[in-house]
This record gives sequence, C-alpha cells and structure tokens, in this order.
Amino acid sequence: PPPRAGGGRANTLLGFAFVGSPHLRRRPTMSAVRKAVSEAAAKKGFTDTDSDEEPAHVAVKGGHSPLQPIPEQSARVSGSTRSSSTNMGDELTTVIIFGADGNLAKKKTFPALFNLMYKDLLADDVVVVGFARAELNTPKFRELVYKAIYAPAVPNQPRTHFLNQVTYESGQFNALEDFVRLRETIREREAAQLAEWTQRMGGSPAAFPKRVRLYYLAVPSFLYYDICVNLKESGIALDKKVDRFVLEKPFGRDSATCNELLAQLSQVLSEDVSYRIDHYLGKELIMNLLVLRFANICFESIWNHHHIASVQVIFKEKVGLDGRGGYFDQYGVIRDVMQNHLTQILALVTMEQPLSLSASHILQEKIKVLSSIRPLSRNDLVVGQYSGYLDEDSITNKNSRTETFAVAVLHINNPRWAGVPFVLKAGKALNENRAEVRIRFKHVPGAIPELAGCPENELIIRVQPNEGIYWKIQNKVPGLHFQVAPMRMDLTYQSKYAKEELPEAYERLILHVLHADKSHFVHAEELKLSWHIFSSVLHELEASPDARPAPYMRGTRGPAAADELAQRYGMKKFGSQRFEANTAPQAHEKWGHSERWAARRNPAATTANVTPRRTEEGVPAPKSEWPGNNLENLNIGAGAGGAAGGAIP
Repeated sequence: PPPRAGGGRANTLLGFAFVGSPHLRRRPTMSAVRKAVSEAAAKKGFTDTDSDEEPAHVAVKGGHSPLQPIPEQSARVSGSTRSSSTNMGDELTTVIIFGADGNLAKKKTFPALFNLMYKDLLADDVVVVGFARAELNTPKFRELVYKAIYAPAVPNQPRTHFLNQVTYESGQFNALEDFVRLRETIREREAAQLAEWTQRMGGSPAAFPKRVRLYYLAVPSFLYYDICVNLKESGIALDKKVDRFVLEKPFGRDSATCNELLAQLSQVLSEDVSYRIDHYLGKELIMNLLVLRFANICFESIWNHHHIASVQVIFKEKVGLDGRGGYFDQYGVIRDVMQNHLTQILALVTMEQPLSLSASHILQEKIKVLSSIRPLSRNDLVVGQYSGYLDEDSITNKNSRTETFAVAVLHINNPRWAGVPFVLKAGKALNENRAEVRIRFKHVPGAIPELAGCPENELIIRVQPNEGIYWKIQNKVPGLHFQVAPMRMDLTYQSKYAKEELPEAYERLILHVLHADKSHFVHAEELKLSWHIFSSVLHELEASPDARPAPYMRGTRGPAAADELAQRYGMKKFGSQRFEANTAPQAHEKWGHSERWAARRNPAATTANVTPRRTEEGVPAPKSEWPGNNLENLNIGAGAGGAAGGAIP
C-alpha cells in the first residue's frame, strides 16, 4: 500500500515506534477461514448415527469447528447477504468519537473498535478521530488509547497499526470554529484513505466505494444538540446515507425532559440515522431471548399467566459508586438501570412473536407490550440507600436522597400476562454481582400427595457473570430411598462453548451500526413509553421531603422492606427462593456400611463420630421407604403357618 497521511515520520510511544506508513500483512479474512473449514469438513466426512450424543468437534487449523455453517447458510441465518470481508472491501469507514478522553470512550468504545479490527470485522484502513475539550496532541492522545486497548495476549503489531489510524482534535462542543478544524482533519484523513484504496484496487476503479461515518457521542445528553448542530453547520454531517449517530444513555430524567430532548434533536437528526445504544441489548444472553422463545416449541404454550407465577429481572452489583458519584447522584439507580436496561429486557421477555427479526417488526411488538404496562405505583416500589453513601468523596450533597437500591413490581394489562407480577430489581453495594432473568412457574395442579410439597420449576437466564440458561426441575435422588430434590438442567456457556469467545456488547452493537442494523437499539417511541412507566413515581419520591430511602448495610441483599414486598406477591424474597447448587444432596450419611454395622454393635463409641445428613432449604428429608410401601398395608402373614395364610398377594 502507498504511504498513509503523515508519511514516514515516527512517533515513539511507550517503547514502540508508530510510523505513518506501516506495511502490515493482512490476516486471512473470515471468508477464507470459512472456506478452509468447509473443505476440511468435506474431506473428513461425518458418520450418520442414531445417537443423541453431539459429535465431537474435529480440530482444524485455527481451532474452528467444521460444524459451523457454510457462508451461504450463515448469510441466511443472520439475515445479511454480505460477509464482513465483503463489507470491508466496498466501504470506507470513519469513526468520530466525541468525549474521546472520557471513561466511556476509554473503557468501552476504543477497546471495541480495536477488537473488531483485530478480528477482521473492521477494515484495516478505518479512520478514527477523537474530539474532546482536553488540550492534547495526537501523540499524547495515542498514549491514552494505547493504555485503553492494551492486552498482554495481543501482539504489538495490530495494536501499533490501530494507533496509527487514530487522530485527535481538541475543541469546545459549542464552538463552530473548532468543528471547522475538525472537518479539515477528517477530509485530509479520508482523502489519504481513498487514495490508498484506489491504488489497492488497481488505479482507476469503475465505481467508488460507499462511505460510512459513525459519530459516537460519548458525552452527556445535554450536549447532543450543540454537537449535531455544529456537525451540520460545519458541513461534516450532510448525507443520511453516510451518517450514523450513536447516542448514549441517559436520555432525559423523566417524560418531560425526554420529550424535550427528542423534539430538539428531531430538528437536526432523523430517526433513521439515530442509534440509541443500550449495551445490555448487545449481551449474548439477551440477544438469545427471542431465539429461546420463538425457536423452541416447548415454551410457547406455557409462556403465559396460566403457567407462570412471576418474572424477575435482576441487576446486582457489589461495588458502590466506583468513582461515578458526580453522575450517579443526579440520576439514581431507577434512571440509571431500571428505566432502560431492565425495562428493555422485560419487553423482550414479554413481547409477542414478531413477523420477522427485522428492526421494524421487533419494534412493533416491543411498543405493544410497553404500552400495556401500567405506570408504577408507589405501593409497588421499595427504594434504599446503602450506609456510607453520603460519606463517599464524590458525593457533594450530604443530604442526598438518591436511591442506590430499587425493587419495583410492574403489571402488564393484556390477555397473556394479566395477573403476573413482573419484578425489576437493581442495586449497588449488594452481596453479589449478578444480572439474570428468573421465570418462576406455578405449582403442579392436582399433584399426588408424595409430590405436593415440591417447589416450583424455574427457568433462569443468567446474563452475567457465568452466562448460561438452566431449568430448575424436581428429580428423584438416586438410591434405595425415596427422595425428591431440585436439580438444574444446565446450558452453561463456559462449558458448552469453552472454545468460543463471547464478544463484548459494544463490539456487537458498533458492528450493527456499521451494517445499519437497528434491531438492537432503542427507538424514540420506546423511550417515551418507558419513561411513562416511571416518571410519576419519580416525581412522587422527589416531592416528599420526608421520604428518605430505606438504609441497608453494604454486602447485604438490600433493605428489609424489599422482603416484605416480595411476601405480598407470594415469594419469600426476591431472587432465588431455595437450593440452587448444581450438585445432588447426599442421600446417605458420610460413613460406609462397615461403620454402620459397627455402630449397631457399639452405639456409644460411634455416636460422637456420626456426621448428620446434610439437607438444603426446600429439600425434603429422605424417606426410609418408597411411598406406599408400608408393611402394615400389605397382606403379609407371621410366617409359613401364620394366621393370614403366609402369602404376599
């Protein structure tokens, strides 16, 4: 390739040389890998079998499984007719990041862009421009990016190449002259990018490639309007076919501020180019929800109020503010987590089947179910604040009533879900890190007496950590005694997909923006409906000067009032109700037959050494005999000459 812009000058950064014109050998594209995999599978061949066991993965070069779909199948399943390598050949990409020196950009955006390039899902010639208020030059800014994307397992060559694609411009978000300078930088970088592409294509191509510009607004929402206006007036963003704007949460504080922001942005941005990102929609288990529901016939008939007792969407963190006090104290956990992340998950769990997995069809069904949710009542809400919150260094208002814990019970007024309580729970400084969906089913109607005490079935979708899906079912414990215990039927991703790397949510969502796929982004109508659910109760909390959040200790499950709310809806507490370990309880004492016989001969000598049988909450103690096998009920005589005639019928 010809030299890139900045030609030949080297910048030394943390011991590595960043040269303006690096010549890097491109790694094999994904299409080449798929071709090699399918050829290896064809040579190996597979034996037809009646066994239910899954075939072992045959190791091939690169560790890919020959069982993955061929390219045409992959395209049909994904709904896309172009592979990522094709995209890289016919599109030139520019990414402009506003707030490029902030925590979000450094922790999420830059690592996601680098990982996409490293995985060959983002073109090597991508132009990346950072814009922020900090007065930095490009070499200093590259030092920040280097620290953000560094990983010991990744070689330096791709990291060096990525950093050479990064440029920085400092300026104010409301200063048009700074955006004019930004425009010239973008034009210069894109001209060099096009010249390189033209030479790579052989000089004078018949048609120029498509261009995509992604504007990532990693800034507070009150800055969106100034940035978008200056992008238009400076002549940077003018083409709807080229421009795509990524907007981060929070989007307002209530219905009024959300509507005001939407009306303001509608003057400069159309809905077609707006991608409101909710990174939970990019998580693997959340993206699997629609497949789990609508590709498995066993769920459709029981996915309703006739069989489901409750649904819980839970987000728990062990950390407190983690340096985000200035932001968090203005919003609280309801606005920060519940109104967006948890409500979006709830919509996917409860929506009707869409006509297809296209963005428009998914949106139609999400809007229907969000419209059916009644506004949250104060009686169905418990808020708390962990002890020590007001002592945090980043909290300036020492009388703050901002909630760090909230649990809400919502109700959906439609034929499928009438009467089912939907629990949204979110909190900081709790006893564990966990995000999951728990669907608790009703008791078996008319259960036989011996099984009447069994707990309900549950379907748990663990979003993080230890991603997985599992059923809690009742099972007889193996052995001569009759004991029924809850057990888990697991689909644990760490074991099932041990060789597969789960992509970060931001990687997936940025890739969807580049492909103009809006199926996992939040539409303006969804925002309005979700704020409608929570705005009135938020105003009620703020209008009550004496309504302080209930205190709770760090490392606990939250305030005691949450358990009281759970008991109103027939649960002991929110979250897990009972035994969850993925191992069977012991069916016998921890001593063998010889010890047991020794105990019969000398009980006093062994009593002190007996280990009592372990039982778990919700697990009935084992019965010594099979149900109904009571000798008194059988026609057994005293012996061969007994009064009953001596025969067992």
